[in-house]
Amino acid sequence: MNKYLNELKVAVINEDLKKLEELSQQTPHFNNIEEAQEIQVFLKKAVDLLQKEKNRIAIDMKKIKDLQKFNNSQKKESFDFKA
Repeated sequence: MNKYLNELKVAVINEDLKKLEELSQQTPHFNNIEEAQEIQVFLKKAVDLLQKEKNRIAIDMKKIKDLQKFNNSQKKESFDFKA
């Protein structure tokens, strides 16, 4: 079986984003149409996985921005007690 296909399958199943990044730099090679179709299926799964991760990061970034806004508003509202 195709080495690229095997590595792609393992990376998708394990949700290994680092390995998917490495594989994205390579050109897939296949020996027949069935391998090409299987690579296509797993590339679609990899894209879905990356989209899911992108959405998760966007949510985390929004949370951080909201916390920064809250923190900044708390600083403005605090009292400065000077004698």
